[in-house]
Amino acid sequence: MNISIIIGYGGRQVTYLRDIAKEVESSLNNVNIKVMYIGDIDRGLEDLNFIKNADVVFIYSYTIPKNLEDILESIKDRCRIISIDLMTINISNVDFEVVKRCREYFMYGGSENYRRLILYLAKIGGLNLNVEDPVEIPWHGIYHPKLGIFNNIKDYLSKYYKSDKPLVGLLFYRSYWINNDLETVDKLIFALEDEDLGVIPVFTYGHRDPITGAPSKADSCREFFIKDGKVIIDFLIDYTSFFFANRPLVSDRFNVVSDEFEILKILDVPVMRPILMWYRSVEEWLNSEQGLDYLTQVYQVIMPEVDGLIEPIVVSGTCRTDSGLILGVKSVDEHVRYIAKRVKRWITLRRKSPSERKIAIVLHNAPCKGLEANIAIGLGLDVLESVVRVLKRLKDLGYNVENIPRDGKELAKLFLERRAISEFRWTSVEDIVSRGGVLDFVDIEEYSSWFEELPESVKKRMIETWGSIEELKSGSLKNVFVGMLYNGKFVIPGLKFGNVVVMLQPKFGCAGPRCDGRVCKILHDPTIPPPHQWLAVYRWISRKFKADLVIHFGTHGYLEFRPGKGVGLSWYCWPEISIDDMPHLYVYVVTNPMEGVIAKRRGYATIIDHVYPPMSIPEVFENLEDLLNQYSKAKSLGDKSRMDIIYSKIVEYARKLNIEVYDDPDKTIENIHRTIDLVKNTQINMGLHIFGCEYSSDRCVEYVLAILHKDSFRCPSIIRVILEMLGLDYDYVRSRPDIYIDKLGMTGLEVINKAREVARRVIMKLLDRYDVDDFEILRTILDTVREVFNISL
Repeated sequence: MNISIIIGYGGRQVTYLRDIAKEVESSLNNVNIKVMYIGDIDRGLEDLNFIKNADVVFIYSYTIPKNLEDILESIKDRCRIISIDLMTINISNVDFEVVKRCREYFMYGGSENYRRLILYLAKIGGLNLNVEDPVEIPWHGIYHPKLGIFNNIKDYLSKYYKSDKPLVGLLFYRSYWINNDLETVDKLIFALEDEDLGVIPVFTYGHRDPITGAPSKADSCREFFIKDGKVIIDFLIDYTSFFFANRPLVSDRFNVVSDEFEILKILDVPVMRPILMWYRSVEEWLNSEQGLDYLTQVYQVIMPEVDGLIEPIVVSGTCRTDSGLILGVKSVDEHVRYIAKRVKRWITLRRKSPSERKIAIVLHNAPCKGLEANIAIGLGLDVLESVVRVLKRLKDLGYNVENIPRDGKELAKLFLERRAISEFRWTSVEDIVSRGGVLDFVDIEEYSSWFEELPESVKKRMIETWGSIEELKSGSLKNVFVGMLYNGKFVIPGLKFGNVVVMLQPKFGCAGPRCDGRVCKILHDPTIPPPHQWLAVYRWISRKFKADLVIHFGTHGYLEFRPGKGVGLSWYCWPEISIDDMPHLYVYVVTNPMEGVIAKRRGYATIIDHVYPPMSIPEVFENLEDLLNQYSKAKSLGDKSRMDIIYSKIVEYARKLNIEVYDDPDKTIENIHRTIDLVKNTQINMGLHIFGCEYSSDRCVEYVLAILHKDSFRCPSIIRVILEMLGLDYDYVRSRPDIYIDKLGMTGLEVINKAREVARRVIMKLLDRYDVDDFEILRTILDTVREVFNISL
């Protein structure tokens, strides 16, 4: 009898199964067992020939290669095929109870269940064997390297030596425990404990299994992170893969399991996703400019982001054969310690009283070509006014915030009067110091200790570009980029409001008053390290000011664009160096997700979105529109003399507005109509958005109208709907706004303007309604059309 066992998913179980298969094979007569990794099947005829002659084929893989598919098709009439993966279960040709039993053996795992699985496969192949039921090993539980296994939280906490400390939840796959792949888990536990934190390490199956009844991650969270109805963790580390929340295998994109997401609201703690690189070793990652391979990005970065997980920090990599077979997992010890420090800072922030928390708000520092007034910009956001409102709100919440400016204008005035900015074209360091724009100074000796922490290659590159510490100390540095030194100390500019400092991002490459106009080209050079003052400022924030939280405010600064890997950073990468171990929030416009994810992945930022500025349809050319309407009516009545008088006024207005006028009056009128229509179908900003500030009803109406004004993939233009209710061809009227519509007594342009008024009234009537259905929307539009156009429909 020949038994083929084919394993996918990286083949982590292959090594264990091969050892057990040898033992079983030696105890049975005339039974040959071959355990194969699915990625190796294409690489040798020996495996293919064995499968062709197999009596039983067991498969655990979500996909089947075409050559294996063909073989299985050719032998299915004489061979028992058992596929236990839910994605490929349909290729099985045995009773479901057999599949279920095999799945239980395999999924429960462990050496004894693997042995019974192989014996059961031999029994399915025809041997007369009595095979015991699967050993029921817990689907989830608490594992601690010093204390063992626990099946409930009360027993664990009663014996745990750090149960009185702030507790961190740690989720990891049950398979790591079953297969003894616990190196990284153990190191994370001990690193967190070294930071004087307690850990609840929970192994979990990961997702609900409809066949075995295994629990999901959410189920495990409910079981072990909540005690007596109270959440007992301050932070959650999810050392698994894919989404956090369970999703059904077959569904539309909106049909998700709601209770899986509910657990995130119940826990109400930050959830971090450390990265296990399934397709890259630690050495390959360190040597890669890209960082993570694309599949790891999908499984470990992109999918978790959808559920709100933060800080994708590489913590381990795999050792594989050329075919992809996983031989082991290696920890990234530097990042194990880094994660523990970051978790400690998040928990410190959470547990401190608001009056004790320190916050650094960092504003965008634009290139010097915009001069000193071009500070604190953000896409679509009134940054300075928003910051003032945040300061006021923090004070209301009990934070120690003093001397808050009245508004954004006063904050801008403070920055400029005190020169609390980086040295620019017209601002010297001496000016900053004399005007009172200095938060603090950092002497060269203190900076040197921070600089010496950097990896040797990073220090070398920085010295090559910006000079050495010795040159800074001696003052012998001739480079114009030495910058921001005063009496041998780095200047840290900014404004202090109690426990909150507001400062500009340290400059990157501006030569200040020595600028010759050729420097700013390096601002976004991805290969040049930041200057010494950059490191001095960020280390001052984290080490000397000891900020509990740093907030980058406004889209976008350039921390996330500093040199380093694309995603999956290392301690050689400047965004990681700069942000240190500080919790990081980033206020970012919601309409720029592409750069937002860069900040999230490369700056370890938790993004706080703000909406786009309110948009409106412009109301312009009223006088010219009125003349055009009069002209069309005179033309419809054949009143030539009136047409001539009105036309001369139209031409006069058009020339004032720089609208082209032709010799042919009809061509001129048509061109003016098209110009007006083009302008009135554009969108304009109604000022900048202020963070956290709700729009007025009038602004909301204009914003919604701007959104609904044109056709989209979701719905037709509301103007189209209204015109079609009037029995008009929307596209024709839009293309010929100069036509006169007899049954309404209006030009096409007038009809469209009236339709906009209908839309405004409809939106106003429905704006605060959440229970309105399509029928009621149409009825509201119909009633408003009758009202505005004064007609019966």
